[in-house]
Amino acid sequence: LGVPIKSGKVEKIEKNGNIFTIFTDKEEYKAKTVIIATGLTPRTLNVPGEKEFSGKGVSYCANCDGPFYKDKVIAVAGGGNSALDAAEVMSKIGKKVYLVHRRDEFKAFDTLVEKVKNTENIELLTFSEIKEIKGDKKVNSIKVFNSQKNEEQNIEVDGVFVEIGHIAQTDWVGDLVDRDKSGQIKVDRECRTKTPGLYAAGDVTDGIFKQITVASGQATIAALCSYQYLQLNENKDFELQGINF
Repeated sequence: LGVPIKSGKVEKIEKNGNIFTIFTDKEEYKAKTVIIATGLTPRTLNVPGEKEFSGKGVSYCANCDGPFYKDKVIAVAGGGNSALDAAEVMSKIGKKVYLVHRRDEFKAFDTLVEKVKNTENIELLTFSEIKEIKGDKKVNSIKVFNSQKNEEQNIEVDGVFVEIGHIAQTDWVGDLVDRDKSGQIKVDRECRTKTPGLYAAGDVTDGIFKQITVASGQATIAALCSYQYLQLNENKDFELQGINF
C-alpha cells in the first residue's frame, strides 16, 4: 500500500493541541492519530541457556509452537492458568509433559487444575524451578532444583514452554492513557483510550483474550475509528509542520 515503515524505539509520546509527537531513539514524528499495538513481552526465567535456545526449543506460546512437538517430551514452567492450559494442550500433542512449578498450589481454575492432575502423561514437579536449559543445536535437557528435597536433577526434554506471564511495557505512554494493575492500556469497545485520537489494539490492551485473531480484529476497529476521527475533525486546526497529507 506504499506505507513507509520506520525502525526505531519509541521513548515518549506527547500531545500538544490536536497533534501528537512521537519521540524515538532516532527521530521525531508528528501525527493526527496514533494507534498503539506494541503487544506484550513474555516474562523470562533468566536462566543459562534460555536466551541461547529461544526459538530452538524454548518457546513462550504453546498455542503457537505446540504442533512442532508432536510425540516429543516437553517441560512447561509456571503455575497459573496459562501454564496449566499449556500443559493440558501439550499433553494431547506430546508424549510426556513435565509441569515445573515452584510451589505446590496453582493459581488456576479448579477444574483446570484437576484436569491436569488427572492427565496420565503430565508429571507435576512441584517445589521445583528450572535452573538451566541445556542443548547443542537445540534443547535436549533441563536442570531442575527441588527446594523441598534440596536436590537437582537433569531431565531430558525436547522443548521448554515458559508460561509465567507477560509484561506490558507502557511507561513511555505516560498519562495519556489509563492502565490496569498489569500496565495494560484500558480501551473502550472502539479501541479508544482516554485521549482523543489515541487508540490501542491487541495484547497491550486490557482485554482478557490474547490471540492473534482478537488482536487483528481490534486493529481493524482501531484503524476504522482512527479514520473516522480524522473525518469528524477535518475542519479542526491540525498543524503538522513539514508533513503533507
